[in-house]
Amino acid sequence: MTGMAQAHYRLGMNYFQGKGVEKSFAEAMKWFRLAAQENYPRAIFMLGRMYDAGKGITENQAEAIKYYQQAAGLGYARAQNLLGQAYIKGRGVAADYDDAIKWFRLAAEQNLSDAQYNLGLMYAKGNGVPKDFLEARRWWSLAAEQGNPKVQFTLGHMYLVGKGVKKNYSKARQWLRQAAEQGLPTAQYHLGMMYARGTGVLQSFTEARNWLQKATEQNDLEAIYQLGKLFSSGNDEVRDPSSAVVLLQQAATRGHQRAQVAAAHHFAKGIGTAQDLQLAYHWWLEAAKSGNADAQYNLGIMHLNGKGVKREFLEGKKWLARAADQGHTKAQYCLGVMYSTGKGVPQDMDEALRWKEAAEFWESL
Repeated sequence: MTGMAQAHYRLGMNYFQGKGVEKSFAEAMKWFRLAAQENYPRAIFMLGRMYDAGKGITENQAEAIKYYQQAAGLGYARAQNLLGQAYIKGRGVAADYDDAIKWFRLAAEQNLSDAQYNLGLMYAKGNGVPKDFLEARRWWSLAAEQGNPKVQFTLGHMYLVGKGVKKNYSKARQWLRQAAEQGLPTAQYHLGMMYARGTGVLQSFTEARNWLQKATEQNDLEAIYQLGKLFSSGNDEVRDPSSAVVLLQQAATRGHQRAQVAAAHHFAKGIGTAQDLQLAYHWWLEAAKSGNADAQYNLGIMHLNGKGVKREFLEGKKWLARAADQGHTKAQYCLGVMYSTGKGVPQDMDEALRWKEAAEFWESL
């Protein structure tokens, strides 16, 4: 390998990135090929990347794998890691955990954090090796110490929930904060929830708001919902019902079931917005169709009372029954009352007693 090969590679990267020259994948490939002819592994790897992504040439995974294998054989860690991923997914090669582990390990031993994460994942899942959380944690710790936010989050979450390790909120907070400060939204969300719930930290709605806001700005769906809930029910420092409605509707529109229920509650009660029973019905209906028992109960009550919707006892009973079958005690009591009074259904004291006993059983649980 000569200095000329390295110069050809750098020129190829300039064209690939548009750095100091007009971006041109064709020119990039020309210079990468020249460097590859002298077995320059980075250039060979980049040719694989271009075939893999179809940049400047027709996508061809089989051709990409050939270049990855060549660069990996020359000891290039990034190629070894991508080759391992190809064997995991069966992308361009037959799926093979043994080969995946071999390449991940070679790259991990060169201290490539992504490969250390992937090798740890193999041990955590027991893919191709016996499941071993201690070994997984060992590799993840090496990657996390290099500042890999994805791995820092993984370690933090392990300590938070006690999966594979003993729960340790101090270590969970340490790793989650490091990942969150690097802008990883899932870490920002979990750190925010630790402060919201006071899990291993002094409860602080202000800290919770700050971290959830950061994750929300990156469009994290669960963070959007939880920030809405915080604005809805937090203390005076953070309570903001009108902002809560905006966020809850945003999450509800994306199919978040609990956000649909919460948004409906705001519209039904006129909290942070004008009362709108039709919108309340709309969001409860969306959640009810997905099986949410609280939403089903509320739909049933709306139909029984004729509020925001036409009064229909059969429709009300239908939704109450769906909620009651899931153990919703209020719905069970309501069904019991309907059967005992014969309101909207044929009077049936045996059925009334059945639902009353069911409600008492679920309440006792």
